[in-house]
Amino acid sequence: MKSWAKWIILFSLFIMAIINFADKSILGLAGIHITKDLNLTSTEFGILGSSFFWLFSIFGIVGGSLSDRIGTGKSLAIMAIVWTIAQSMALFATSLPVLIFSRILLGAGEGAFLATAISHISKWFKPESRGFAISIINFGNVVGIAVTAPIIVSLISNYGWRQAFFISGLFSFVWFICWLWLGRMKPTISFKEEVRTIENKKENNRKDVWKALRSPIFIFTTLIAFIAYSFIVFGLTFNPSYLIKVKGLSEQQSASAIAISGLIGAVLAIVLSIISDRFYKKTQSLWKSRILFSAISILLAGVLYALYPLLNGLSAIIIVLSLVNTMVITINTLAPAIVVSIVPQQRGVMTGTYFGIMTSSGIITPIIFGKLIQNAGANAVGGYSIAIYGMAITMAIAALLIFLFGSRNQQISTGKDNKLVNL
Repeated sequence: MKSWAKWIILFSLFIMAIINFADKSILGLAGIHITKDLNLTSTEFGILGSSFFWLFSIFGIVGGSLSDRIGTGKSLAIMAIVWTIAQSMALFATSLPVLIFSRILLGAGEGAFLATAISHISKWFKPESRGFAISIINFGNVVGIAVTAPIIVSLISNYGWRQAFFISGLFSFVWFICWLWLGRMKPTISFKEEVRTIENKKENNRKDVWKALRSPIFIFTTLIAFIAYSFIVFGLTFNPSYLIKVKGLSEQQSASAIAISGLIGAVLAIVLSIISDRFYKKTQSLWKSRILFSAISILLAGVLYALYPLLNGLSAIIIVLSLVNTMVITINTLAPAIVVSIVPQQRGVMTGTYFGIMTSSGIITPIIFGKLIQNAGANAVGGYSIAIYGMAITMAIAALLIFLFGSRNQQISTGKDNKLVNL
């Protein structure tokens, strides 16, 4: 297989990531229309936003493990079909239960995407290049809302929110057709990453996985990702409404603010990921190049996000959201790279468990956000502000926990010369 093949695979996963995040974000962009059409309260809409994650986390764990057995290529193809069916169901959504069911199905289909995509791309890129490769997939997530947000808003305004859901489903089907050919491509060189030699490999693998799941590296990496994901969930469900109702932006201005800040954040995150890759290649230290980067990123995200409720004006909002997006996307890039490095031969299980726990934030936080906003009554500003400040504070606390209790001395495996290196 030629060297350019890995870039084709990366590009195809980048496109799938765009579709993936567009599917997620469409609910928030259509939130005002759905709420009005189905006569929903803020709490009911919060439940609708939460429903996407009811099976998302479970299938993130199960799907990641399953991809180790049936193959990541087949898993990705199955996901694309499920996305198509789930989004198409919105055409028949005349009540809240039907729409909830379609979101549950979509969540089940998308749960293992990132874990499977990262596992698949890890077969094509060396450990010192994975930060960049993963950042490209994450960039696809951002492009998914940045590029498609204005398009989706236009579709909703001109044709209705149900038709917008259906069209997004069609893109998943087109990707599936292309993947029937691309998914057959195999890397000529396998980047083998092994831990210490053992007599009973199967038994040791189980022990390695269980030990890894209890390690400070995994626990704290997952913790900061869990908290950072609440920012993403807020952006998917309530941020468009917040920008319109509280900040006074129009629908198009809101979509533009989300799109521009997302793109800027993604580009800057790629730069930070490249710096992290180079630092890792030079030092072979996960603590310095990945974990410390992630801790500093979430601390800065918390400080910057605390400024969000205080700002007025489109430019100021875009600047702050861009910087927060940069930090959050950097976390979402480096954290999986950390998890993959812990037990490389079980990357599907590790990344699946990581994403399953991280995305469980989506089950809880939309309901909490909706309840806070509804309880605020006429003081909608207060309800949104409490939610935002709560996220900012927990981000700062997560960073503090990393600095206080993160282990710098734990040994992990590396693919270079089959040695163990210290954090």
